[in-house]
Amino acid sequence: MDLTPDADQEALRVATADWCRDNMPLDGATSRPLGLWQQLEAMGWTAMTAPDMGLDHATEALVFADLGRFLAPVGLLASAVAARWVGGGKTALALPAADKVRVFDAEDTTAALGVWGEDAGIIMLPGRMDMQSGLDLSASLSVIDLALTPNVIGDPRARRHLQLLAAAFALGCADAARDMAADYAKIREQFDRPIGWFQSLKHICSDMAVRCAVARSQLYFAACALDADEADSAFHVAAAKRLADQAALENGRANIQVHGGIGMTDEAYPHYCLKRAHLLSFIAPVSTSHLLKEAA
Repeated sequence: MDLTPDADQEALRVATADWCRDNMPLDGATSRPLGLWQQLEAMGWTAMTAPDMGLDHATEALVFADLGRFLAPVGLLASAVAARWVGGGKTALALPAADKVRVFDAEDTTAALGVWGEDAGIIMLPGRMDMQSGLDLSASLSVIDLALTPNVIGDPRARRHLQLLAAAFALGCADAARDMAADYAKIREQFDRPIGWFQSLKHICSDMAVRCAVARSQLYFAACALDADEADSAFHVAAAKRLADQAALENGRANIQVHGGIGMTDEAYPHYCLKRAHLLSFIAPVSTSHLLKEAA
């Protein structure tokens, strides 16, 4: 199994990163323009996973990792899965609990996709929903105080697809935290030296890089296993989700530590990555028992 992106995949990844850098910078994650979703639609990312596009999961993982690096709207995850398995336009992301459903990026849509138990499913949204700020300030939040019954997507691959794309977003989040910490360590000086010169900071940044490399390798392998319809693809997707979530959370915390006092302030940007990492960890989460069950 060749995990090396080909020339077309690399070109698509670079084009995605360049567009995001110019139009969706990470430091503006909490004040995105009103027409951003329409721009994402025009670029093709909201429908790139549709069956008639013919893209494999490996290509999707590459692109979504770069979208995740710039904290793209989490509604892209639900919309991408819906586009492949049920069709339709913009779809909000649903996180169900015992007696309520939290819905993210619900503007201009009537449906939300989430995971209920072991199945991905779609719920229809009320006509009017109040938007509020949640933990992740880059994603609008609405809360439905009802235990809704979803229309289950019959194919189990839909849940794995959501896990894979959420893992790609988490990897991008981990990459963003790593780069932010490394860049700051080059310019922040202490004792007349950049703080990156000190061994303790080198170790922190090196650990961040290793986490990203490990999570990226597993993500690519899981995507290829899903494309090949391997018997153990569910395990590899679950492992990719676990590793990517862990990398995003730990790199988010380490990024704040590298930034020191300023990293704890709301005016600085390190908390964006950590808050997004926490949100992603709640999307189709993978437990240790689940991993052991899949590996058995």
